Amino acid sequence: MVSLPPPRTTELYYGGAWHTAKARESDPVTIERGVSAEGTTAGPSAATQTLDNTAGDLSPRNPASPLHGAIGRNTPWRFTVQAGGPWANLPGTGTNALTTPHHANLALTADIDLRLDVALDSWREEMLLAGRYETVGNHRSWALVILPSGRLQFIWSPDGTLASILNLVSTDPVPAYSGQRLCLRVTLDVNNGTGGKTVSFYTGQQLTGRWQPLGAPVTTAGTTTIFNATAGLQLGSVTGYSAQRMRGRLHRLQLRNGINGPLTVNLNTATATPGATSFPDTTGRVWTIRDTTTLTNRHIRMAGEVPAWPPSRDLSGADRTVTIAPAGIMRRLGAGNRPLDSSLRRFLIGTPPLECWPLTDGKEATGGASLRGSAPALASGRGAQPLWGEGEVADWLEPTVALPLQTNGTLTAVPAATGTANWSVDFLRTGRGQSELIEISDRGRGSAADPRNKWSLYLQAVPNQILLFRDSYAGDTSSTAFLATVANPGIYDDRLHHIRFMTLVSGGTTFWTLFIDGSLASTGSQAITGRPVGRIELLWDQVGSAAADVSFGYLTCWDNTGPGADTVYRAARGFPGEPAGERILRLSGEHGVPVSVGGAVDAQTRLGIQRQERYLDALDTIAKADLGFLFERRDDRALAYRARSTLYNQDPVLVLDFSAGVISEPFRPTDDDKDTENDVAVTREGGATSPRAVLATGRMSVQDPPDGAGRYDEDYTLSLEADHQTAEHAQWRMHMGTHDGLRYTQITLDLGNPRVYAMIDDIYRADVGDLIRLTGLPDDHGPDDVDLIIRGYKEEVSATRWTITFNCRPGAPWEVGVVEDPVLGRVDTDGTTLSGALNATSGTVNILTGTGLHRWIDSATFGSMFPFDVTVGSEVMRVNSCLGTALSQTFFVTRGINGFQKAHPSGTPVRLTHPMRTAL
Repeated sequence: MVSLPPPRTTELYYGGAWHTAKARESDPVTIERGVSAEGTTAGPSAATQTLDNTAGDLSPRNPASPLHGAIGRNTPWRFTVQAGGPWANLPGTGTNALTTPHHANLALTADIDLRLDVALDSWREEMLLAGRYETVGNHRSWALVILPSGRLQFIWSPDGTLASILNLVSTDPVPAYSGQRLCLRVTLDVNNGTGGKTVSFYTGQQLTGRWQPLGAPVTTAGTTTIFNATAGLQLGSVTGYSAQRMRGRLHRLQLRNGINGPLTVNLNTATATPGATSFPDTTGRVWTIRDTTTLTNRHIRMAGEVPAWPPSRDLSGADRTVTIAPAGIMRRLGAGNRPLDSSLRRFLIGTPPLECWPLTDGKEATGGASLRGSAPALASGRGAQPLWGEGEVADWLEPTVALPLQTNGTLTAVPAATGTANWSVDFLRTGRGQSELIEISDRGRGSAADPRNKWSLYLQAVPNQILLFRDSYAGDTSSTAFLATVANPGIYDDRLHHIRFMTLVSGGTTFWTLFIDGSLASTGSQAITGRPVGRIELLWDQVGSAAADVSFGYLTCWDNTGPGADTVYRAARGFPGEPAGERILRLSGEHGVPVSVGGAVDAQTRLGIQRQERYLDALDTIAKADLGFLFERRDDRALAYRARSTLYNQDPVLVLDFSAGVISEPFRPTDDDKDTENDVAVTREGGATSPRAVLATGRMSVQDPPDGAGRYDEDYTLSLEADHQTAEHAQWRMHMGTHDGLRYTQITLDLGNPRVYAMIDDIYRADVGDLIRLTGLPDDHGPDDVDLIIRGYKEEVSATRWTITFNCRPGAPWEVGVVEDPVLGRVDTDGTTLSGALNATSGTVNILTGTGLHRWIDSATFGSMFPFDVTVGSEVMRVNSCLGTALSQTFFVTRGINGFQKAHPSGTPVRLTHPMRTAL
């Protein structure tokens, strides 16, 4: 039997270190993470626990407490459980490593296949992962490194010398979030048959499971070999190699002689004893820990913060406890209701200019406040005041100033900081207007010894142009130079426009450039020596019948280190087209929140305009558009995002056989219509609406029962870059909403059950977004295995009970097509049925495909593409060969692949079991 409670530890962080706190073992600890069983959005991780406070040290408001001032609101807390086999914990210090000495098994000089099962604290840092690489004596064989970009680098030497080193780098970064456990694979084909060598990189969930290519194979000219060094194999760091030491957890390693060849090393740290200093692997290699490496099975089940310390005591006062409710950082981040500043304002705060006057002040304002401490931008006393807070340069930016009709006026802004002689001045403009003049004066005194230069942009709605001038003042003399006419600048309309005027001084020449909406509009030079910006004036003339509304905002000065005009324009536009994960990283970086993202950037949804909303609401908007998971890491007070692409085609991290008695009550799958959506439309926020994606035929179609399920319509509004995305998202959501199967919303496991505890390593690995597979289900659940995506879970640990309940949704819809894959790369044919009755045992199946449709492949022509699986009724059959090249064909099959076999009448539909589905 499993001894309860399992070894567990509660820790509080204060004084710069973690300290053990005494818990009441009689009271349970509960932990909840991710999305609830019927929820739609992940909330803060939450826990409950009772701490022993007999000594009174956990009373932060008691001045006599030894922890007074050390603990308090939001003190960091973590809860760990010791269970299962260990892993190698590498803190990234010293020469931490797991090593084995040289052996003949390691002497691979030709094709090599290296596989690692690791969880790195960061997948965006340089770390040495594994290598046979010794600099002393030139015993360099090979090494695997992860680079700061997240890409993998495979290094090898044909002769052991540094001079002959070769290295190839994956074309894509590893698609993992910090702390995520993932399998890596690299293969070297020393002679690819075309006079070259090829390195291929992969990721996956299991060392022997399905592998996803990490970018394209990398091929270079010339064949190669690997030097047969006498170096041992080192994991985590290599003596004499400059890459950073690995920081994270190492679980398994396999080394194969040749691609998919026989194992020469098969390391599994779970076979070791926690705390041991050495252990053998299954191939006889003895592994030894080095320096700060440890073998541990101490799982962090939640890291959070304690928001309150409510004291409690019995009537005698002798028994004192504190019942705490630790929570993840989302709890604190979700406090308050203030929306984020606009995308541009946040950009300017994070990338500080020399000065900026956003001109976003309220209607009662008398001036435009500065972002950087200069005096406000003020209207001239002789002219009209602008209309503060009544302009709009874009509906996703704050209200700005409007220039009132039938008035003249001047708005003056003076930067306090001197800046550099190389500078840029930006502003935003929307509306037709009539006539505006932007004058930028430098800091010259206007004397003969210190001339003053003024650059002018004269904006004329009629005749639709911008005129550029330069005036110089030197004592009693002045001069004017006409610089350029920009005809048809395209700014006199109701769209947002960004205008930048920039100067660059080189000797006695000043080069000037005008940018409109991030693109070059005009450029030239003047034989003068420019100086830093001293004053900016906006003069307007809105008098006359031709005048129209116009708004200005975000008058900004940059020195020579400022960002490009296209970058600022993109920020002003709300970063349209930004991939989901990149927006999460940018927003969180601006907000000071630690976050990491898993998933290939090019497979993430490209988002629409970033609008003003609360931080967590903004992240939720992103996750809903991308259909990924945003949640809190369980081992750190940080956020993680699993992009949609990481959910496709996963191998299960946990397989549960119901017939083995490993699933506990309550086990109540439902056969209802809660998530059914067979008629879906998607609207792009601020844009078009897709045609409705409708499932017209089949059991889940809009047809009335019994031919279908009836109509279940749903409409979504999403942040998308372009209108064409709406149809794609509508089709995918319809696909998700027409999955025909039971809903397994919760799966409960009793870890006190020895049969369940035997799987503790896999159970404790399982996290949000991972796949669980149910097998051996009762007949009334259907004949097939069931795949489930984990959305969250609840765990309870006590002296009498140890359970975990996973909250799940169907995983089958996430199986998508893969080009050239032998299983997932096949396109189904439509309209195939049995051409005659089929008994329960026959292996000969006669089929008929409808007129005008594509027939099935035949084994005489496409023999290498057999076998494959088809579903007839509810029975899965393996097609070993196919006879015939017409619409009438004969399959020769193996029956009952899914454990179910029966007779089928003529006309029963025949379809691929794993048809290619296009991913979103």
